Amino acid sequence: MNSQLSIFNKRKILLYYNNRVTQDDAVAHWRQRSRSELKAARIFFGKKESDVYWEVLFHCHLAIELALKAEYIREKDRAAPFTHDLGELAEDLKIEWTADEQESLDEITDFGALSRYGDENWFASNATKSNAEQCLEKATQFLSKLLP
Repeated sequence: MNSQLSIFNKRKILLYYNNRVTQDDAVAHWRQRSRSELKAARIFFGKKESDVYWEVLFHCHLAIELALKAEYIREKDRAAPFTHDLGELAEDLKIEWTADEQESLDEITDFGALSRYGDENWFASNATKSNAEQCLEKATQFLSKLLP
């Protein structure tokens, strides 16, 4: 594995990088993935099917997470932390966040986790068109602030 770097944890690969990847390459890759996740969220929202609104919440969370981690890598010149907490990631950056933005990041973090692990009651009351639409709007705003 002399041309690759992998980090293992109990036989599972957590990260995989080719050693020829620069920090700039990694930032560009994470930014592109962020844009792709937002695109996926828009596609699911466009289906207008109630059983996929949770997908919008999930992909919006992931889009913001990837954008924050790209900015972290760019700003700190090191790997992003292993967390899905958007507020925690945002706090580590030099960007000024409003109280509303911080609250939105916390809400979207919850949506991201619960869209995967919530029970049927959570889905019925939270994986809604209204929440999906608001989350999509907020994700779009965050990405416009984070991505060039």
